[in-house]
Amino acid sequence: MTASIRNEFHLALLSLLTGVGLMTVYDLVCVLRMIIPHGRLATGMEDLVYGVYSAVITFSLLYEQNDGALRAYVIAGTALGMILYQRLIGSILLKYLKKGQEYLRIRMKLRKRRKKR
Repeated sequence: MTASIRNEFHLALLSLLTGVGLMTVYDLVCVLRMIIPHGRLATGMEDLVYGVYSAVITFSLLYEQNDGALRAYVIAGTALGMILYQRLIGSILLKYLKKGQEYLRIRMKLRKRRKKR
């Protein structure tokens, strides 16, 4: 395998991992929203900050690994990494987190009732 093909493969792999990383960060933001209720303004601001963060990370990947040249497969690889993470890990993780959140809410309600007695 030539060095240029190896570099292209490496860049494609990094783009997939970047997509996974971006979705992991977004899931952490979602967990934060579950723990601390947010209003529309705070949610919008978080999404704006996440969008800027995602753009900077993706631009950094292109700039550092490919001298800033835009490659469609890098964008597609990042999107594919995000989709794969969401389908394979994210949906399952959030399902269990929501169950845990419901469990904690029930425990808090029971604790409040016991204190009232």
